[in-house]
Amino acid sequence: MNIHLHSVIALVLATAISQATAPAATTTYYSDLLHFDYTYSSSFTTVTGAADEALKAEKDKSTGVTKAAIDCITLPVTATDSSSGFRMILIMRMDGTCLGATTPAAKLGAVANSALTQSLTRFGTPQMGTPADYQLSGHSASTLSGSVKSDKYGLTFYGTASCLLQGNDVVCWEFLASDCSQLPELMANPIQFEGQPKAALIPETFAQTCK
Repeated sequence: MNIHLHSVIALVLATAISQATAPAATTTYYSDLLHFDYTYSSSFTTVTGAADEALKAEKDKSTGVTKAAIDCITLPVTATDSSSGFRMILIMRMDGTCLGATTPAAKLGAVANSALTQSLTRFGTPQMGTPADYQLSGHSASTLSGSVKSDKYGLTFYGTASCLLQGNDVVCWEFLASDCSQLPELMANPIQFEGQPKAALIPETFAQTCK
């Protein structure tokens, strides 16, 4: 199933505020529903309303199964940091019960690839890597990276996505940065599932080679 998220990226870029902010404390997103804590730098600012507007726009122009599926998607975190270049964190939840289907572990790579490809396509024709599967605190997960040159913004955007299974749901993270060397820091942001120790969301061995 293809879920278009490129309009989310456009809205985030349009509303991001460019101001120097010294990295300080951390922000933790806790989900009672998904049973995990996810921690990231407080230099990131939540972009209020952009995710809901983007999903509504996609629903308005969709039909049939895709239109119905969008009701099963939420974006609990959309945050940006413009203190040094541009960075973005986006979390997407696909409700398996709502969709009436559970995604098998073997399809996680395809989901991650679809999400990141569509986000990067917003800026041009992306160069995509190959999904790699891994285990995260007992959860099946898959990750890949890509990049795209944006003529409009005069920048190259680098991205990494990871999708994992949590019960009947698929939860995906997307990271974008205008500086490839900043992606490993985002990948290393810790997640802690109930009853499990903290772990880096994406192992550093999966970081893309920066050119």
